[in-house]
Amino acid sequence: MKPEKIKEDYPIFRKRENLVYLDNAATSQKPRQVLERISEFYSENNANIGRGLYNLANDANISYREARAKTADFIGANPSETVFVRNTTEAENLLAHSLDIDGEIVLSKMAHHSEQLPWRRKAEKEDLKISYLETENGKISLEDARKKIDENTSLVAVSHISNVFGAENPVEKITEIAHENDALVVLDGAQSVPHMPVDVEELGVDFLCFSGHKMLGPTGIGVLYGRKELLEKMDPYQVGGGMIRKVTEKEIEYEQVPEKFEAGTPNVAGAVGLEAAIDYLENIGMNEIYSHSQEIAASIIEKLEKVEGVNVLSPEGANLVSFTTEFAHPHDVAEVLNQNGVAVRAGHHCAQPQMEELDINGTARVSPYIYNTRKDVEKLVEAVKEVRKVFQ
Repeated sequence: MKPEKIKEDYPIFRKRENLVYLDNAATSQKPRQVLERISEFYSENNANIGRGLYNLANDANISYREARAKTADFIGANPSETVFVRNTTEAENLLAHSLDIDGEIVLSKMAHHSEQLPWRRKAEKEDLKISYLETENGKISLEDARKKIDENTSLVAVSHISNVFGAENPVEKITEIAHENDALVVLDGAQSVPHMPVDVEELGVDFLCFSGHKMLGPTGIGVLYGRKELLEKMDPYQVGGGMIRKVTEKEIEYEQVPEKFEAGTPNVAGAVGLEAAIDYLENIGMNEIYSHSQEIAASIIEKLEKVEGVNVLSPEGANLVSFTTEFAHPHDVAEVLNQNGVAVRAGHHCAQPQMEELDINGTARVSPYIYNTRKDVEKLVEAVKEVRKVFQ
């Protein structure tokens, strides 16, 4: 990994030379290769996909199919199991709307609101019971999972990597427990797929949701993976053009999966932009990317723990760092860091039940990625020391 060299691919860092961008868990920056691929599609191949019989439309169809195939291969899936959506949020909502379950739902207290609220609404509408897995040292407690996932459980929805703590959860073991009880597993991969190798077959999960904008791709494109036999049983989330085979006054026949879940004109440019992002990431290597994120995070933890009054919440091995201070509210921390050219996130990170469990009002969150350097770490730590000076 040569983050200094990688950084040269990003126009935003040429425009904002002094920016230390450490909010990648919210969204990543975009390399010129992705921007150029999107521009190329709109400039040379733009057409609506589906039933156009002219060459331009056929080229657009090919671009969309190739993007789906590349995305499926990236997570070890089949293209027929790979549905394009807007983001992780829409993927979770699609599942909560269309998946038929009749037993209890198990979530985690660390869950992002997009991961838990669709299932909570489903539970309210269908009178289903919900239980929450406890957090232990920044990870979902396996002991609690063994207690709460039982023969009454229909579905378990968990994060692969928490967007609060940055630690990898024991997903394979949780999945094993769930499947022993005939429960389905929905995995939120929003924080894992951009950083590490993810293979749905190896993990054994039934569904995986993730967003393109957190992995160098454009906004407005995300992915729902689902085992084909499960997707085929589900009713479509939305209906309209592009997802039907036949419509008469008395009959509607839907397309096969995954097209059955993609009503209307899809985000073709977003899909080809995601394909370009995947090419870029694979060229670097996902193992190398994960190691780099962990190394930068480890350096941040080591240095922040030496600053008096700073409390680091992320455990060893995390790929992002959440912390609180004794001398300032997280929002004040973020503002002073901003004044020093360092961009971080502050607040509850759409995980308010987790903050309640910790009895805190939020954290400052530092989330590195492939273009972050040791110099960025030094600037961050110096800025945190400046916060201490301002408020003490």
